[in-house]
Amino acid sequence: MDDNPSVGAVIEQIAPRLRRAREKKGVSLAELARATGISTSTLSRLESAQRKPSLELLLPITAALGVPLDEIVSAPRIVDPRVPQQPAKTGGRVLLPLSRHQGEARAR
Repeated sequence: MDDNPSVGAVIEQIAPRLRRAREKKGVSLAELARATGISTSTLSRLESAQRKPSLELLLPITAALGVPLDEIVSAPRIVDPRVPQQPAKTGGRVLLPLSRHQGEARAR
């Protein structure tokens, strides 16, 4: 899963977002540690990207900060691979594209 560059990029952005969210709320690492039950060391390592985030860590942190999880994770939107069916009228006919690519049909 880490081989996917978009996943790696999302994970890299979590650390600075966590720090910004905490600082924006004016909460110290010690205060956040008390509120979440997560050690200050672990919180510090999360914010400096020395530890990979997990849901077990992110859920109590975002709850304590009052920040939605998706604001911290902010994963890229997954594009629907299906072709949107936008009919085109031409020559009295209605055409629906079956592929993004025009031309001959191809099998891969």
